[in-house]
Amino acid sequence: MARKKSGFVPRRFKLGDNVRVKQGVRDYDYPDIPLAGWAGTVEEILWGDGRATYCVIWNGTTLEAMHPIFRKRCERDGLELENMWLEEDDLEPDDGTPVAIDQPTAIVTKPLSEKDQDDRVRMALGLTHDDPLPDVTEETLLAYRNYLVTNLKMPIEAKFWEDNGRHSQRRVTVKLTRLSDPESDGIDEELGLTGRGRGPDGFPAELPLDEIEVGKKDPNRRLLEDYSYWFHNWR
Repeated sequence: MARKKSGFVPRRFKLGDNVRVKQGVRDYDYPDIPLAGWAGTVEEILWGDGRATYCVIWNGTTLEAMHPIFRKRCERDGLELENMWLEEDDLEPDDGTPVAIDQPTAIVTKPLSEKDQDDRVRMALGLTHDDPLPDVTEETLLAYRNYLVTNLKMPIEAKFWEDNGRHSQRRVTVKLTRLSDPESDGIDEELGLTGRGRGPDGFPAELPLDEIEVGKKDPNRRLLEDYSYWFHNWR
């Protein structure tokens, strides 16, 4: 009696095989990035639902040919640049014959969204959605300051906690009237941007913008929270 077919489909490629991406295949995450001609070696295989998917480690030629936008997006989204998981139907054997690597012809950059905190920081720093958020440096702090000078509404009723003797603090309100001037006051990468004004005693005060609190209805609240988010996470 004839045996029933098991439905098993043998894998086309095995570990260590040299493969390349077929014509017409595009990146799953970034459809404006074509992958035709990208080549590498099968490093890992997963089998499920009757089909195989392959982790391909790209060769040097492919890494060198990658479009800068693709590199930026991988850095921005925390994706690995050196490898990619692909379906079996996306791949063909690489026999070593030189093949042209497709390059994108129409990069589609998503517009920045006011609803996305990372995008709001990009707006402040003059970046696009494709750009990863940069580290805190003197240059980026200066760029952020220029944005805040234009958009913050002064004066700011800023509250902060002040040491008031041993193991004690008091909440103090300071009216900030301007941001510190980088030319006369300098910019400290550890301290970040600061505001200047006067405290309740009338004496001059300088406060780091990431340490102050403002009311929930204060028009500056989101601007200050976005700056603090970037300053604390990209130092």
